[in-house]
Formats: sequence, C-alpha cells, structure tokens
Amino acid sequence: MLARVRDNEHGWSKMTQQVRALAGTRVIDAATMVAGPLGASILADFGADVVKVEPIAGDESRTFGPGRDGMSGVYAGVNRNKRAIALDLRTEEGRELFHELCAGADVLIENMLPTVRAKFGLTAEELRERHPHLICLNVSGYGDSGPSAGRPALDPVAQALTGMIQGTGDPDGRGIKAGPPVADSSAGYLVAVAALVSLFARQKTGAGQNGSVSLVASLFHLQSPWLGQYMLADYVAPRVGNASNFYAPYNAYATRDGGAVHIVAFNDRHFERFVKAAGAEHLLDDERFTNAASRLAHREELDVVLAPWFAERDRDDIVTLLTDQNIICAPVLAYDEAVDHPQIRALEMVVGLESEALGEVRVPGLPIKLSDTPGRVERPPTALGEHTAELLKELGHNDQDIARLLAARVVR
Repeated sequence: MLARVRDNEHGWSKMTQQVRALAGTRVIDAATMVAGPLGASILADFGADVVKVEPIAGDESRTFGPGRDGMSGVYAGVNRNKRAIALDLRTEEGRELFHELCAGADVLIENMLPTVRAKFGLTAEELRERHPHLICLNVSGYGDSGPSAGRPALDPVAQALTGMIQGTGDPDGRGIKAGPPVADSSAGYLVAVAALVSLFARQKTGAGQNGSVSLVASLFHLQSPWLGQYMLADYVAPRVGNASNFYAPYNAYATRDGGAVHIVAFNDRHFERFVKAAGAEHLLDDERFTNAASRLAHREELDVVLAPWFAERDRDDIVTLLTDQNIICAPVLAYDEAVDHPQIRALEMVVGLESEALGEVRVPGLPIKLSDTPGRVERPPTALGEHTAELLKELGHNDQDIARLLAARVVR
C-alpha cells in the first residue's frame, strides 16, 4: 500500500510523480537488526523496489525496546518504503522461494553468519553460480577475513574495538560509548554506497559481484579525522567531554532554566564577536585569552569565567542573542525537542505516514537532497509478512498454492 505523506502545513496530500533514480531496481533485504535494513531503506527512498524477507518469527529488531501496536521504534526507524514477505529458510520450499525472489532481483543484502549461509546453501559462491547477475552484499560484525571473521558482534563491540569508546567521555572519567548505534548506522550508509557502486559497475561488466560491509570497518572509517591525527602525527586525542583539543571556548554551558548551549569560537574573530555579545570585552585584554593558543592553554579557566554568564540566562534567549550576532551555537536538545525544531522540520527530516496497522506514524526523513531525482518516503514500516501473498502472486503462484504454503508454515 502506498502511503500518503503529511504536508506539515496542508495536511495529507497525494504524492506527486517525480523521476525515481532507482526505479526498476529490485533489492532483496534479507538482513535483520539495523545496518542492512537501513542501507536497503536508503535505496528504497530513491525508488528501488525493496522486498524485506524475514523469518517466520520476524526480524528480531521488531521486539527491541519501546514501540506500539506490536512494532518497535527501532524496527520502524530503519524499515520504511519496503514490501515484506515472511518465509522459512529452514524448509526446502522456503529456500526455493528465496531463490525465485533472487532470480528477479538486482541486489541481495543479508547478514547471515557464515555457518548459516552454508547450511542454507546461500554462500557467496553458491549464489554467484545460480544468480550471476546478482549483487550479493553481506553485512557482518568483523568482515569476512581476519581472526575474528565469522564471529557475531553488535554495535558496542565495534565501538570498543575501533577506539571510539576510549576516545569518548569526560577527561577525568572512563571511556563511554556513543548513545545511538553509530556503528550500525555508518555500516548502513556504506551498504547503500556498495550497492550503488556495484550497480554502476554492472552496467560496464554485465555481471554481478559479491561484497561485504562490517560494523568494525565502517566505524573505524567513520573516525578518519581522528585516526588521521594518529597515523600522521602519532597524536592520540585525549577525552575532553564537550570541549575541544584545538579551540576554546568550545563547550556546552549550563543555563538558568536547566538547559545548555553549545558554542564554538575557533579563532580570534569569533571569540571577539562572542565576548562583545556577552558584554565581556574585558576578556580581550586578559593575557590568558588574547589569542587562540593561549585560550586553549587556559580553556578550563576560560570555562569558569564564562559559566556564570550562561547560568544567569535562559537557553533559548542565549541562542537568539548569539545567533543574531552570527556566533556559532546551538541549544542542546533532547529527541522530543529535536524532532520539532524548525530547522529539522525545514530539512523535512521528520515524515508523517498513514499506516493501516499503526495509524499515523512518524519516521526519519532523507538527509540527501537531489534536485531532479529526489527521494521520498511513501510506505510505512511493514507488518510481518504484510505483502507475502502479493509477492508470491508476482512470482507466479496461484491462490491455491499460496494457501498451501501458508498452511504448511513455509510462508507467513
């Protein structure tokens, strides 16, 4: 079912017809959890027909954390714009149905462990032999080579192994992981990149290929600026909390109403502009703060000097004052405020959808903006097996055969 997208000013509206960059491309999303499904959703956003293949019991992420009406927020956040079929790969008929789907697809995304792929006859070699046109992308924790290949892993393990935990947190505390699943998300974006590069390559070679994306490699690469410092200059950035190792003032300061404002003054011009806005021009004559190097050397003292000014004012008043003076700053927002912030809304990063199963539901919007082939969100997150009968009919199965497969629990 195509959903209608909410126009924030004019209510529900019909989708306008636009060129879809990936129209005619079919993607089989047989991955679970976050990374693979997120990558598949990005492809769906730009017109790919994405078929989510789940086990009979469903993607495990359907049960993770808070949700409503039987669907978790985690699942809803990364599974829009898809059609869904549930089938049992443990059965011979289920595996054959899977191959029928792959025969008409361009890209397969899955995150099965090597032992599972071997058990089901879905190794890269077997898929390549049966479907030479297919681009087969495996998503894993550690990749397909090295001493940890084949082992399961989750987001915090990748954060631990790649140095991210050790580099995050307050200077006088222990390393701490990032809150959101940054390894999963970065891997998801790279899954989409891998699919697009492979599709482009297939236009030249005529053949599919195998590929892999791992949480560890994705998160390691995400930290390229910090790793560049170490690899080039043997510099390991110490933990500094919300501060910076290069600039001051650069911090989140507590405000009178219990909020906080993060500011950045990365050169003398920005610092002068800030202290004038704060009515603290005398700091320009303080030898501790006369230039960027001295401010950085005395950043803790500078924070102590500036903190009272913030503590005497409300967060939003400070942001308005500093923004009017073109000072780099932002309020520190929680999710409930962020989703309603006018800038987030202007970027269309919150999309309302109408779902038969869930009613009105909101999902994250598209961060990529293209003038001639824009993406769009038009299908809500799927119920388990929502399009099983529809997809089986497309494969040539009649009502009687579909009823038999349902009764045998080969599909759901």
